[in-house]
Amino acid sequence: MYLSIGKVSELIGVSPSTLRRWDRKNQFCCSFKTIGKHRRYLLNDILQFTNKIAKSNKISSINQRPLAIIYCRVSGSKQRNDLRTQQLHLEQFVKKQNWKLCQVYKDIGSGLNDNRAGLLRLIKDLPVLQPQKLVISYPDRLARFGLRLIQQICGFFQIEIVCTHQPETVPSLETQLTHDVIAMLTSFAGKLHRSRRGQQKFVS
Repeated sequence: MYLSIGKVSELIGVSPSTLRRWDRKNQFCCSFKTIGKHRRYLLNDILQFTNKIAKSNKISSINQRPLAIIYCRVSGSKQRNDLRTQQLHLEQFVKKQNWKLCQVYKDIGSGLNDNRAGLLRLIKDLPVLQPQKLVISYPDRLARFGLRLIQQICGFFQIEIVCTHQPETVPSLETQLTHDVIAMLTSFAGKLHRSRRGQQKFVS
């Protein structure tokens, strides 16, 4: 997959002029130029470059406090107070661990929704911020489904996912499946209710 210089600029957090300068100095070169002289970068080269920067930063800052980001989520707008409580709890946890909090991400929405603004921004920022810790209250705060993919992305950047609450006992497969089905039904019921409510407003 090849990306334009504008996309690379957004991804790694430097200006296009900086990328052009790096290219001219052979510090970070594009894969090829189009007929119109536009630079194109291979995604794998970008990831290798950001990893190289991250390793260099970690070596130079080995005596510094680990960087941490936190992610909070509640399912509905009526739980805004719970969202603030969740954020406060995670911030206090990070402070107690003597980690340096560099960013907070929040969402109000279902864990089944993979298009949450806060989560997407978090994933986009990982290669830029390069934190050592991603702190959450429970694993399902990140996602009901697709959690393993997020874990693999964090693993690629050597980011540890830290859960402040761990269940005392691991639920059986049947219990996990039951919870998943209930979550899906609740999400679909909510979407149906909102759709009907919107239609009623339109009719009236």
